[in-house]
Amino acid sequence: MKKILAFISILLFLILLWYTKGIYNDCCNNNKVVEEEKVEEIMVEEIQRSPLTFESNSNVATTNTGWEELRDKILSEKSDGEILQIMAPYLKDETEKIGIERAKSAYIKLEADLDTAKIEYEAYLLEIPENSKPFGGAKFNWLTRNDNIEELDDKALIYFPNNSTKKIENTNITNYLKKIVNQVNGTEKKIYLSGHTDNVGDSFKNKALSLKRANSVKEEFILLGLDKDQIVVVGFGEEQPIADNNTAEGRQKNRRVELQIK
Repeated sequence: MKKILAFISILLFLILLWYTKGIYNDCCNNNKVVEEEKVEEIMVEEIQRSPLTFESNSNVATTNTGWEELRDKILSEKSDGEILQIMAPYLKDETEKIGIERAKSAYIKLEADLDTAKIEYEAYLLEIPENSKPFGGAKFNWLTRNDNIEELDDKALIYFPNNSTKKIENTNITNYLKKIVNQVNGTEKKIYLSGHTDNVGDSFKNKALSLKRANSVKEEFILLGLDKDQIVVVGFGEEQPIADNNTAEGRQKNRRVELQIK
């Protein structure tokens, strides 16, 4: 009899435990769904607040509250020797082409008399909730482009003459480095400098030459007031060409220091 009572007690305990766990899981799952819905609502609300928005499968940009202020800010940041890069989004069920078309539409909304040769259009994939209509995501970046500096999305290329490592005495480069110092000073960000060469000459010497080039940029940064601990330097020699070393133009592009901020 005692064994039967013990068995019944254990069985009742297990049933109670199973029932309690089911209630807990239902509660947690419901809370998770509510939290996910709230996050999605916040994302949609923030996207819809954008001063410049787009509709799915449409390349037309629409201006909203705050656009005039943003437009004036964008145009006021223009400096000599810079191009305007406009990036616009496309969704996962769209093509990159519609992103480019949206970027062009965004330029029209600027209502600015800019040199069209100095406008660059880019597209990128934007991952957002399916019910996010309309959506924002247009980006406007002024990038430095001249004979010595080529600023890209995530880095800048600083070009050097053949076999050169001497102290930088170039207005284009110095002005650009000053801009970077203003961006980085007082922050925890670091500047990563990687030196590169063409494939002319001894590969071992080119490795040393590339490091000297990177260090020459580091020295200029220090002279401009940047903390040396915020600068990381490396030399790759001829190992990472970005252009054809069989042409003079290609070799010129390979003689460079790449600058990244992280």
